[in-house]
Amino acid sequence: MKKIWKISLGVVLALIVIGGAAAYHERHNVRRLLLVHQHYQKKNVLSTNQIKLNLRPALSTKNTTATNKITAGYRQELAQLTTGIDHAKVIVNPYETSPLSGLILVKTQAATKVTLTVHGDTPKTTLTKHLAGYHTTHSVGVLGLYANRTNRVTLTFTKKNGQKSYATYTMKTGKAPKEIGKNTLKTSHPQKMALGKGNTRLTFAVSSQGTTYGLDAQGKVRWYSTAPISHVFKRLTNNHLLILTKISASAHKYNALRETDFYGRVYRQYNFQGEFPTRKDASKLATNTVIHHDAIELPNHNLLLTVDDGSSKYVEDTMIEINYKTAKIVKVIDLKRILPRSAYTHYTGTHRSDGKIDWFHQNSMVYDPQRDELIVSGRNQDMIFAINYKTTKLQWILAAPEKLPQRYQSYLLTPTTKNYRYNGGQHAVNIIHTRKNKGESIALEFYDNNVPVTRGKTKQSKKWSAGEIVSIDQLKYTVTKSWSFGKSLGQRNFTNIVGSSYAVGRHNTLIGFGYASNGKRSEFVEVNRKTKQIVFDVNRTHFKHGDWSYRAQRMALYPGSANVQLSQIKSTTK
Repeated sequence: MKKIWKISLGVVLALIVIGGAAAYHERHNVRRLLLVHQHYQKKNVLSTNQIKLNLRPALSTKNTTATNKITAGYRQELAQLTTGIDHAKVIVNPYETSPLSGLILVKTQAATKVTLTVHGDTPKTTLTKHLAGYHTTHSVGVLGLYANRTNRVTLTFTKKNGQKSYATYTMKTGKAPKEIGKNTLKTSHPQKMALGKGNTRLTFAVSSQGTTYGLDAQGKVRWYSTAPISHVFKRLTNNHLLILTKISASAHKYNALRETDFYGRVYRQYNFQGEFPTRKDASKLATNTVIHHDAIELPNHNLLLTVDDGSSKYVEDTMIEINYKTAKIVKVIDLKRILPRSAYTHYTGTHRSDGKIDWFHQNSMVYDPQRDELIVSGRNQDMIFAINYKTTKLQWILAAPEKLPQRYQSYLLTPTTKNYRYNGGQHAVNIIHTRKNKGESIALEFYDNNVPVTRGKTKQSKKWSAGEIVSIDQLKYTVTKSWSFGKSLGQRNFTNIVGSSYAVGRHNTLIGFGYASNGKRSEFVEVNRKTKQIVFDVNRTHFKHGDWSYRAQRMALYPGSANVQLSQIKSTTK
């Protein structure tokens, strides 16, 4: 009887497994059917539900679990460590994707606070960081090591009575990857650069598709990630990094959005489905990159992403807001519902190999909390515009008036600058500051490629590219150009695609000429806005085609404490 019962249970379990597998297979087939036979609310515009079905973001715990396991091991090592600065445990590349980072575990008899010094080749390339608080157990994160050398790192331990003790440790690193290319220092005036407290701010060359790395004031590599990164490399309000990477090393597309840090620890990861209908045969599906150029954090900590929405016809014209904790899509903004229909139905400015229509090519966005507005840049419409985030209603448009239907003309900003040259194919729009009184006046910075794709062609087009700052009066609907730099560099630094221009420090701007010399060079130029003196200039060459530097960003290695928290990370909390 017992034997019969076991056989019956086995049969039931087998049926459940087979049924479950069949149900999963059936659901998968149904989803593929829904992807191919897309639902449109009106011609050429996908329904919101269809877009959500196409993208299907989901939280992944694989990498979070793996790095938490590593953290638990370090926590155990620190607990078992013998007290004394001579008994420290020194680890290079603690989370296995950041080879120029380290971790020092050490115990002191008395409570001390720690100052970290990573010795550089010059005083301005020596990095220092003061850690907060007095402790007897210390997990000191080390960032800014040089590649291919034995680095010297000094910890200064200060007791509450002011007594100090010192210990210098060595950290040996390997060669930087060849993919970084050759970085040639042309100009460096470190005393005039915006290097931040302790010289911990590096110039980060954000990859289009490949290796992202950071340079010091002498143009030496002081950080890089072995994780492939494409376009997105942002700091979150919790001082973590947000990067766009691959779900697996063997993947061809970048469909994983990861919350990490400079050490490589993973706190959260969102994976995206990228199976979309092809343009030539809508009954077939191909894997696409979902997130393409930008991602920002909103005040509620949700993430707003530029995406391909899964259309068989159009690309790079949609945004989604995802819940930070659950990955659920909570808002969809389809630009075809906002901008003129003729802009996407009669577009001929560029052509893609897959036949899809890249009529807008959104490459950046910035949120203005004072007015609850989103400011958006679209390369292929040569357009920057603002919408109310809640209603998505247009507020203003910064673009030349050509090919803009009459009913949209009222949104155009009127230039107050004589011979105003409109932006063409621009990138990296960002807010510098807003004035009081509900932010009626706003200063915007952006990189003007000076490539008129749809509108605004002049005799100056394609002669140079430039970093630009404009002031916009949102009540009077006027725009005034207040600063520009790039014309003096001429054709050599003209870039047909990519690029960035960001204010750094109080008076400087860092410009990334990412596609100079037809994509054979990337150049990073820091210039004083008042004097227009170049204070830092690095020329990058000998890199793989397609891995040009999408943006140049100045970021601090230690935005918070250098203490590496060895507590377990809960993946569902901010």
